[in-house]
Amino acid sequence: MLSLSHCNNCDSLPALGQLPSLKSLTIEYMDRITEVTEEFYGSPSSIKPFNSLEWLEFNWMNGWKQWHVLGSGEFPALQILSINNCPKLMGKLPGNLCSLTGLTISNCPEFILETPIQLSSLKWFKVFGSLKVGVLFDHAELFASQLQGMTQLESLIIRSCHSLTSFHISSLPKTLKKIEISDCDQLKLEPSASEMFLKSLVLTECNSMNEISPELVPRAHYLSVNRCHSLTRLLIPTGTEDLHISGCENLEMLLVASRTPTLRNLHIHSCKKLKSLPKHMQELLPSLNYLNLYDCPEIKSFPEGGLPFSLEVLQIWNCEKLENDRKEWHLQRLPCLRELKIFHHSTDEEIDWELPCSIKSLCISNMKTLSSQLLKSLTSLESLSIANLPQIQSLIEEGLPLSLSSLKLRHHDELHSLSTEGLQGLTSLRRLEISSCVQLQSLPESALPSSLSKLTIHSCPKLQHLPEKGMPSALSKLSITHCPLLSPCLEFMKGEYWPNIAHISTIEINGECL
Repeated sequence: MLSLSHCNNCDSLPALGQLPSLKSLTIEYMDRITEVTEEFYGSPSSIKPFNSLEWLEFNWMNGWKQWHVLGSGEFPALQILSINNCPKLMGKLPGNLCSLTGLTISNCPEFILETPIQLSSLKWFKVFGSLKVGVLFDHAELFASQLQGMTQLESLIIRSCHSLTSFHISSLPKTLKKIEISDCDQLKLEPSASEMFLKSLVLTECNSMNEISPELVPRAHYLSVNRCHSLTRLLIPTGTEDLHISGCENLEMLLVASRTPTLRNLHIHSCKKLKSLPKHMQELLPSLNYLNLYDCPEIKSFPEGGLPFSLEVLQIWNCEKLENDRKEWHLQRLPCLRELKIFHHSTDEEIDWELPCSIKSLCISNMKTLSSQLLKSLTSLESLSIANLPQIQSLIEEGLPLSLSSLKLRHHDELHSLSTEGLQGLTSLRRLEISSCVQLQSLPESALPSSLSKLTIHSCPKLQHLPEKGMPSALSKLSITHCPLLSPCLEFMKGEYWPNIAHISTIEINGECL
């Protein structure tokens, strides 16, 4: 292994080609180097130059303009070639890199190839920051021809190639498993009949794309579309298993053309103009397990017929119109629903709604009211997280589901003290977290159930009293942070409450283990 870096007085590279055991070579920050000449390969001999070299990397060579290649089989063992941030480089690549499996050309705006080169062993190819319409060529057809010659290519990543205007899926090798295209704002996908089936397709900041459909993109198990600001219509391709759509602010239509039993996960984030989910989801997406909606303020309701019966996880964050329609969600019809998260963004009146008893995890935030009867109907509930609920005091006093093993109480300004009766009956409770309850002053005697094994208290500035008779004997971890009135009482061997907590095996106070 050899690295040459910041050799500021060096205007030529030494003869490294005849080093018989050299496997990795990095050359970087040598601004006086303008050419890589024949001297770099060493004197002619029976040994091919760089006979053992497997990794070659050039970085930040600001003066480098030309790379002279011998064309005599140099670099016979080279597997990885990376050229990064060489703004003046115009030259060639070695012509027959028969062992090359990875190639990166990044931020070399003047770099150009006249004709495609032999890269038949290449498995991954990354090109960033090219100004050419053909990426590495003056013509898009030559780039397509280069890709076709990469007969073992599995991963293709193209970023910030702002002159790239078209991309023909049909010209790509069928061996591809991953395609990532980002920040190519002139790119438009061309219709093509491709039988390619990718593991992953990621499109980010491609702002000339106004539509995505099966005719324009290859099928992919994982499809991610991010910040494509001109996109108005997306037709979910068949075969998609995991679909992420994020920051497409002009997306108005999300459609399913035909029954798509493969789709299991659907994430939609920050699509401000999207007004509805696909129609007939129950019939067309029969295997959907996970639905996450985040910051989609114009979605008003779930589609007619409701959500797929297969749904297991539903998460809704800052979708105000949809949240206020939750009486019509009919979630009680979903027999497989086990996790529900709702981060509310408005001040609605109490809504009588029903949930299926299959729910095991419930996370509620920023609701005005929450029915105690509703919670008690959830006989399988194991994990409950409640944040910013004005009625939290009365809710605890009325009682929580006896099946709970984990409880989180966060951002409750109205919570002054824990009800003795409210938590005492939770004989299955193992984990309790109380955070950002700024008015909480004490934990009364017998307020904590005997089953509790982990207690976390965070940012409760007025809390100053713990149970005088000690903590539950089953408690094995106590973590308290940002409780300035309580922390001195917990000081090792000195604090007032130290005798009451000394039996606990793990104690963390403000991030420090005692």
